Amino acid sequence: MQTFIAVFLGQVISYLSKILRIGGGSAAPGLYALKLDPDIVSKLSSKIPMNVVVTGTNGKTTTSRMIAHFASKSGIKVIRNHTGSNLERGIASTLINSYSHILSENIDLGIWELDEAAFNTVAPKLKPDIIVFLNVFRDQLDRYGEVDTVVKNWCQTLKNLPPKTVVLVNGDDANTAKLSKCFKGVIQKFGVKDFKIVGESLVHEKEHGNLDYEAKNVKLSGLNGSTFALTIFNIRLTINLPLPGVYHIYDFLAAFAAGLNLSFKPDTMISSLKNFSPAFGRVEKLPFGYIFLIKNPAGATAVFETVTPNIKKNDRMLFALNDNIADGTDVSWIWDANFELLRNSPRAKSRGPSLYVSGARAYDLAVRLKYAGFDPKTMIVDDSLSNALKEATMGLKDRLFVFPTYTAMLKLQSILAKTKIKKHYWAEEN
Repeated sequence: MQTFIAVFLGQVISYLSKILRIGGGSAAPGLYALKLDPDIVSKLSSKIPMNVVVTGTNGKTTTSRMIAHFASKSGIKVIRNHTGSNLERGIASTLINSYSHILSENIDLGIWELDEAAFNTVAPKLKPDIIVFLNVFRDQLDRYGEVDTVVKNWCQTLKNLPPKTVVLVNGDDANTAKLSKCFKGVIQKFGVKDFKIVGESLVHEKEHGNLDYEAKNVKLSGLNGSTFALTIFNIRLTINLPLPGVYHIYDFLAAFAAGLNLSFKPDTMISSLKNFSPAFGRVEKLPFGYIFLIKNPAGATAVFETVTPNIKKNDRMLFALNDNIADGTDVSWIWDANFELLRNSPRAKSRGPSLYVSGARAYDLAVRLKYAGFDPKTMIVDDSLSNALKEATMGLKDRLFVFPTYTAMLKLQSILAKTKIKKHYWAEEN
């Protein structure tokens, strides 16, 4: 009865939030339901035959979406927190919104994106069959503390999980590679040969042993994606990934490894890539350009490395920096992100307004861009994101590249939905 009442309350809140257009029911339903039944996540997720957990600093949403895509093409019915609400309340909300499907045993697989800190309390409740650890970079020090603290807590959680759990880790990240010492079962590693992402302790660590899944002969094709080779079961596979940047290759390897452990056919997964589209805000293509989420030094730098060679003379850039709880209230990370890379783009070298800076901490970011070498005369600073977007698209001759932090990205999604450019992000196919 306690669980039923909690679910009913959550469903009412979800319905009202959507009708009143105050959200997509991705967090509030779970928040209040958990007050009535703190064990609702354990109770509902236990009715799902298989559960996969994905955590890490960067790439969680893309990797989760790709696993779900592979599952769908393999005829598997999936539930997942597709809006990116990755605390316990987000997991609870997703379960509540799919309550009828869970009861009717109409779901085969749960795919759960978990926040780095939430992992330690929520993962044991989900009793995952597969766990994916993508990376550990400096991110939101006000919430997580240093990288070593995150890894230490993950290790403690792994020690208490059953050895039969399949654990997949980024073998190129010295931090995630350490997790093999904390787990009683077998750990599978993935990585990319001859490439690395700039960030704390991210190197090709051969002393951690051979990689089980390794991308080789990588050829990057700008914003169109990449091509690389992958050898599995002594069979050499050619992968055409429609997502740009080395960091998305890691996401693919993680998703592919999870798929193999779920008994998905390799050929089915690979052929389905041509129909894969990224999640909202993650290399999201729009009529006027692209949105690239940035939220920490390593992630932002990886995005800038990918985008810079592709920015043309008549393109524009819009940055939006917020400091809400979901972003991290400490915005000092912008001084560690390599904004200097963008100076090398043709747009940065031309005269006239080319940079638009917005968000609650717009002026902090404008100062950072000035020290990165951009002429303040080329910047238009407006803390209203709707105004900044309107100005940035006015008279646009080519493309606009938008770089928002998390809550700024959600605000941008709301603006785009209100102007009929796209659907609300929570209504998109998951």
